[in-house]
Amino acid sequence: MKTTYKNEQLKRKFYEYLTSVKQFSPKSVSRYKNAIYLYEDFTEKDFKYFNETTAIEFTEWLKNKKKTRSPEKVSLSYCYHILRFLKLFFDWLSKQKGYRKINPIAAEYLQLTNPEKQKAIQPKDVRCPDLDEIKRLIENIKGDTEIEMRDKALFSLAVMTGARIDSLMTLPMKSFDKEKLVLHQNPLFEVRTKRTKNITSALIPFFYKEALGYFLNWYDYLLNQRNFKPENPIFPMTKIENGKDNVCYFNTGKVEPIFWKSQTSLRKIFEKRFKQAGIEYYHPHTFRHFLVKQIAKLPLNEEQKKAFSQNFGHEDTGTTFGSYGYGKVETERQIEIIRNVDYAGKNVEVKYGLTHKELGELAEEIIKRQQDGV
Repeated sequence: MKTTYKNEQLKRKFYEYLTSVKQFSPKSVSRYKNAIYLYEDFTEKDFKYFNETTAIEFTEWLKNKKKTRSPEKVSLSYCYHILRFLKLFFDWLSKQKGYRKINPIAAEYLQLTNPEKQKAIQPKDVRCPDLDEIKRLIENIKGDTEIEMRDKALFSLAVMTGARIDSLMTLPMKSFDKEKLVLHQNPLFEVRTKRTKNITSALIPFFYKEALGYFLNWYDYLLNQRNFKPENPIFPMTKIENGKDNVCYFNTGKVEPIFWKSQTSLRKIFEKRFKQAGIEYYHPHTFRHFLVKQIAKLPLNEEQKKAFSQNFGHEDTGTTFGSYGYGKVETERQIEIIRNVDYAGKNVEVKYGLTHKELGELAEEIIKRQQDGV
């Protein structure tokens, strides 16, 4: 594949734009790099020659492209995203000095037909654990050591918020409001969220009430027994010590106030606990799918859907439920709505919801039952 010096300059400038202005993660930027690489592989020309004809020809070439080491064509979903990435690139390019002769309408030709688009974006049937499997998974962790307490709390918070693994591993103690039972996934606290969004998540323990007790027990333990500071992690690293004569390392069963360095270690915890419980492994993101599936069964109005959507950090309800809601719900109203949803699944009055005080009493009752071994 031939490439030009000018192309390389533009690509670097565009990637900087994605990182600094759009605030895309390195993983997201790499997807754009792949899309542009494919376009250059097809044209082998300077970007300035991009036009409607080239866009149409590239789209057809892409749809007929074969998979690596396979006679099958690439999927429509793959094509949809490649074209979407290139569309943003050429729209940006048409505004750059020396490239304003590019007709921005040409980028509109980088698209599939409507029937193809529908096939490409149709929701996939994502497998996720069911409620019984989640309960079995969490209850199988004894909770006798700090590590077991931490892991029990980790899974409990995941199932109550659907927080992504990047967020879970970077949550500081100050990100949790115990009085309101709200998790602040705030980038200002160094919490890593998708596209650095500030996500306010009310805990949703109604499908598995014991999970709330497990998490609060751990949080209180870190706060009162380990004297963790606001900047310390909620889910800290396992403490490893040197064995005799520094020949080996061993797990102390304790934690130390240090954040995990990468997702890999946290993912291994998920794999380990699933295996110990004798359950087929589900990756961390499936907890998010589980929670959405449970919520989708409830008789929600549009405002409630919008509140839940924001609780997950989604910009619209179309991402969460597949149908669009309406404008922004204020944060306090979002939490109030979620607290007053009919979690019994009946089409009844709001009075069946729980106030902050009632939810706090429920948490105390759950913790007491757990401490009494009930």
